[in-house]
Amino acid sequence: MADQVAVLAEPETWQLVEFLASRIRLIKGDGFRTTLGEGLIILDDEDAPANIDTAATAIIVDRISGASANRVQATSDVGVVIEFSVPRNQDEARPTRLVHRARKDLMRVLMIDVRELPKGFTSFEVVDSQLAEVTDDAGHSSVVAQITARAGLTELFQPVTNP
Repeated sequence: MADQVAVLAEPETWQLVEFLASRIRLIKGDGFRTTLGEGLIILDDEDAPANIDTAATAIIVDRISGASANRVQATSDVGVVIEFSVPRNQDEARPTRLVHRARKDLMRVLMIDVRELPKGFTSFEVVDSQLAEVTDDAGHSSVVAQITARAGLTELFQPVTNP
């Protein structure tokens, strides 16, 4: 008989990425300056086309720093970057203005009530936001709104015993 592998839920950090994507998808229609929630949202490499020539939002967990741990529980700070990028010289006539609008919309949906966060998360706060112009190695220029946030996480673990 083959060993059975239990199907486990995704790790809390990935659940946070998916939760943030669902928040960003709210950005459409009344009360928002953009419709970026209807656009390309990149969570993983497979979501990104080879040559991105349209506006896109990426959500990246860039840091998980442990604060304390014991045998069955660990407390960490999770760093998240949400980046909205608009290529210059494409379909968008005013990419810089669109990035300013997108930043405002993103900030609005990132004001999250702690009770709405996925299980295990104890806090969420926007730490910083910035606007920038970037050029890749191929010389393609984009305008970017980047928001950095921090989430408090308490992970529970099932102890592993020796056989």
